[in-house]
Amino acid sequence: MFAKVMKQIAIVAASCALALTNLGGTVNAAENAKTPTWGAWKTTTITYKTDVSSNYYKGVWKNAVKSWNKVGVVELVPAKSGQSADITLTSSNSLKTKGDDLAGYTNYSYYQKKDNNQIVSATSTLNKKLLTKYNYTKKQRTNVATHEIGHALGLSHSKSEASVMFASERYASIDQQDKAALESVYNN
Repeated sequence: MFAKVMKQIAIVAASCALALTNLGGTVNAAENAKTPTWGAWKTTTITYKTDVSSNYYKGVWKNAVKSWNKVGVVELVPAKSGQSADITLTSSNSLKTKGDDLAGYTNYSYYQKKDNNQIVSATSTLNKKLLTKYNYTKKQRTNVATHEIGHALGLSHSKSEASVMFASERYASIDQQDKAALESVYNN
């Protein structure tokens, strides 16, 4: 049987310093890079709950969920009242790891398996204070939220600035390589 691994792994979405670096310009060789994966849920129907009081951030998370549902590989559905959710979507006034201030952060637990880790829970958080301080638009906040849900779905950081999974991306949305990465782990 598989050993249950309940590691809380931090995925850094974007640090304050990195969040401002992608202001456009040149295309590098990493543009055609594939989005790597680290795991997947047991099923393609994954429940979530939005644990924020702000209607603004509820809207940001709702838009991010819609983006992943449009891809057509997984279906994110709201958890029913009283049901525990697979993914919790939340916000905070501070997110720090190793001294860096982060725009977003995802913790997850999984079963370690030989071929692909099985995700069992995830919490994705947005840093409201940092996103406001650096004047992120609602669309840019949605891109950060989409990035964090990508981690909760089993995607790692991409080397391509065109990918929503690029480590310091607030401008890109889901692209073909992100869809291909989801398909590779969920359509096996």
